[in-house]
Amino acid sequence: MRALKKENAVESLLCIMLVVGPIAVLVWQLIETRNAVETTTIETTYDPAEVARIVRESFAGPRAVLWTAASGPGTINMRRRGFRGGITMSITVGRRSDGGSQVDMWASDTIVYLGFLVNFAGVVNRRKRAIARRLTAELAAQ
Repeated sequence: MRALKKENAVESLLCIMLVVGPIAVLVWQLIETRNAVETTTIETTYDPAEVARIVRESFAGPRAVLWTAASGPGTINMRRRGFRGGITMSITVGRRSDGGSQVDMWASDTIVYLGFLVNFAGVVNRRKRAIARRLTAELAAQ
């Protein structure tokens, strides 16, 4: 009797994981997709030339193998190499009236699956966070 209850508990847990697991992955991908295509804005006291240098350095080094310059609507456009062309991240650097810069980052060219999931959305989100960290960390160090 006790072994039967244990088997039922394991089967119930397995059934729950088979239902909840794919739903959780789908929700996670929807959030990643939304964040990738949304424009992220960073305001900094750096001049636009310095911001452009920092942004370009964020795609240099070992990452240069995975990212390549591309055409697009931004000041800087980088395409992630990948299946079916990858994803293009566009960065626009503009001058603010107070002398600083405003940096807008978004996924401008995407490969969409199932009508709503963007391929490589996570890598764009990680690059956005890394660039934002660099722009804010270098300001904090001054």
